[in-house]
Amino acid sequence: MLYRRKVWSAGFWAIVILGGWLVGRGGERKPDVQYVPTPPDVVAEMLKTANVGKDDIVYDLGCGDGRIVIAAVEKFGAKKGVGIDIDAARIKECNENARKANVADRVTFLEQDLYETDFSEATVLTLYLLPQLNARLRPMLFRQLRPGDRIVSHAFDMAEWQADKTIRAPSTDDDDERTAYYWVLPAGVAGTWQWTLPGAKGEQACQLRLRQRFQAVSGAVKVDGQELPVADATLTGDRLTFGIVREAQGEKSRMSFSGRIVGNTLNGSVESQGGPAAGKRDWTANRDRVNLVGAWRWTQGEKPATLRIRRQDGRFYATLATDEPTRQTPVAQFYAWGAGIYFIREAGARQTYEGVVEGDRIVGAVNSEGGTAQDWTAQRATK
Repeated sequence: MLYRRKVWSAGFWAIVILGGWLVGRGGERKPDVQYVPTPPDVVAEMLKTANVGKDDIVYDLGCGDGRIVIAAVEKFGAKKGVGIDIDAARIKECNENARKANVADRVTFLEQDLYETDFSEATVLTLYLLPQLNARLRPMLFRQLRPGDRIVSHAFDMAEWQADKTIRAPSTDDDDERTAYYWVLPAGVAGTWQWTLPGAKGEQACQLRLRQRFQAVSGAVKVDGQELPVADATLTGDRLTFGIVREAQGEKSRMSFSGRIVGNTLNGSVESQGGPAAGKRDWTANRDRVNLVGAWRWTQGEKPATLRIRRQDGRFYATLATDEPTRQTPVAQFYAWGAGIYFIREAGARQTYEGVVEGDRIVGAVNSEGGTAQDWTAQRATK
């Protein structure tokens, strides 16, 4: 199928292009199909959307003839470009093109498998993969990249990870319009946050409880005995904004919060419109510390289940056992966001679990494909 060939090609789509490979006889890794380049004007639009500049390190996995990283450093001033491809002939072509463009001192091309590549130094990545390959790559993005790093995918989205922006890019090569999806990697904000604010009766303790699914955030603020739902929550990289509407002394007021997440601290400002505390002031909130690492158990139907979370090189991984506790299966789609976790169980009917660690328990929900969400609680195992 022609479109499949284009998608699985080296795909020249921006800073990181991720191509697909098949394993040949004898374990040899080969490109899946014939390489088809992405038009230069589309390349430029993708690099522009990712706002590539002098401080960026640009990776291109499945780099073809190298035009993406070459354009990134030559035309957008990127500090460094790295191209990855499984095809030795393409790597040779990349180096030749880099020399012709006089950027060989700022770009590197490596013959590697994208799923075995460490791209943690990259600040911008783009993808040109089929949906199932995007899904396979997605946990790697969250483990290796940092909040604020940018990702662009040509043609295909990332399922439940909704894009921050959808782009329509015209191509003069074939007079066609291309679609691309853009994300900013979000920080982990799930958990319970505490702070105080001045009020009519002195300092008031405030508590913010947040849940998170990728960059989508929901929750509520508890203040002065009232629990107020969070409105208009937006998480972009390490920046969080949200609002609440409260009533004090018979007068309604809106409070707008904005802050930057650094570890377990939110630093920013809060602006109140109306009410006795009207005005703008500095705001600092601290998250309750929790420990995600360990074994978490619950009963699913009549069967016990155990989720084991470990941390390795600063990254979280998990295994799951649902029948025999010693028979642990790696959870490919596992994410840790602050005090929150999210994972997908693919065996049998697809199920998604999401919850927040509160001391020695996880409180959240499980959603079966085609069904409704049900409450889910897991307890930390003591042995």
